[in-house]
Amino acid sequence: MDDGFLIRQTLAGNPNAFRMVVVRYQRPLFRFLGGFGLGQAVAEDLAQETFLRAFRNLPRYDGSKAKFSSWLFTIAKHLALNEKARASQRAPHVDASAIEPEAAGRDVTQGAHEAFESAERRTRVQQALQRLPEILRSAVVLAYLKELSMDEIATVEGCSVGAIKLRIFRGKQLLRADLAKSED
Repeated sequence: MDDGFLIRQTLAGNPNAFRMVVVRYQRPLFRFLGGFGLGQAVAEDLAQETFLRAFRNLPRYDGSKAKFSSWLFTIAKHLALNEKARASQRAPHVDASAIEPEAAGRDVTQGAHEAFESAERRTRVQQALQRLPEILRSAVVLAYLKELSMDEIATVEGCSVGAIKLRIFRGKQLLRADLAKSED
């Protein structure tokens, strides 16, 4: 079932339709919010608030202007930026699962040394990601963690596709340089 069908069903009064939307977008939304350096509990609260706002404003959603996923992630982005502004004195934290994709079928008997190195690598990537300027971090997170298209990212960010490509390129450059420094 596509998003359009689920939205029409929700607007027609089918309560299970929006539950399916939540199930579909819950994990990607957590990962996206984790990319903003929000702790798990805060990301969960913001994800819940995102779904509540989307549900309340669903009658105003215009599918001809943006895909539902872009609209939903725009809501989440605004909530995340507001939360970061309110909690700027707290140390940033990115959920490790938001940075490194889950490795399905990973050997359960992975050695302690390998596990330590993997955790250390995730921490370095998390820290480097948090040091990126917000405008670059957001584009990189949307492109690589949420895997949105350039058009969808441009919609969420409110800018041109060319600007998004430049932000992602520059963000990757800065991440590489930062990670190379941290290995020295």
